[in-house]
Amino acid sequence: MINVFIFNFDQDPLNSLQPSSSSKIYSAQQRTGKSKKQSHKLHKSQIPGHGHIQQRLHPGLSSSQNCATAHYGAVTGLRTTTDGMYLLSSGSDSRLRLWDIDSGCNTLVNFEAMRLQTSKPLQLAVTEDPSLVFIPCMASIKAYNLWSGMTFQTFRGHYEPVNCCYCSAQEQELYTGSNDMQILVWSPSTPAFTEMGSHVYYYCTVLHPAVSPEISL
Repeated sequence: MINVFIFNFDQDPLNSLQPSSSSKIYSAQQRTGKSKKQSHKLHKSQIPGHGHIQQRLHPGLSSSQNCATAHYGAVTGLRTTTDGMYLLSSGSDSRLRLWDIDSGCNTLVNFEAMRLQTSKPLQLAVTEDPSLVFIPCMASIKAYNLWSGMTFQTFRGHYEPVNCCYCSAQEQELYTGSNDMQILVWSPSTPAFTEMGSHVYYYCTVLHPAVSPEISL
């Protein structure tokens, strides 16, 4: 018997070692299927409730974390203006700040130097305009121009630290209370003196000579 061997010399032997077109298509389909599965898994992980994802903070929490520093210490007093447009804050750092309520920004009014109590809360007072703010400064009360921060007047009459003050637009008077157990009433009208119970009420003229009737004191 004669064995016949047929050799095809037209075909490149290197090409015979490469995968066929059908195997290429199959491997491409495998890769495509894997990438689809991976993208599907990634898409699932991005959906809330699937997998471990970074949780977003509540807007209220994020806004509180981004708040500006008001005082370098405790806030000791708050007072809004009568029109509700601005907020005044006093701090244990002996600083007074004026805030725009709508934007929440500091108006950057540079109030002149003051010395405030650090161990007790303070009650501020604002005129109806508003043009003046009254703030207890140890044993005295200082009136500041709300927009320039300049000291308008200093009221002296208490013997111990003042804790609170109240401005009456109707009576045009300023009431101040102190640790000396006295309540002083400051008015641009004629001085008078009355005694009620255990407290002595002083009606004092303001110390500034150029007080006009329009200013609430």
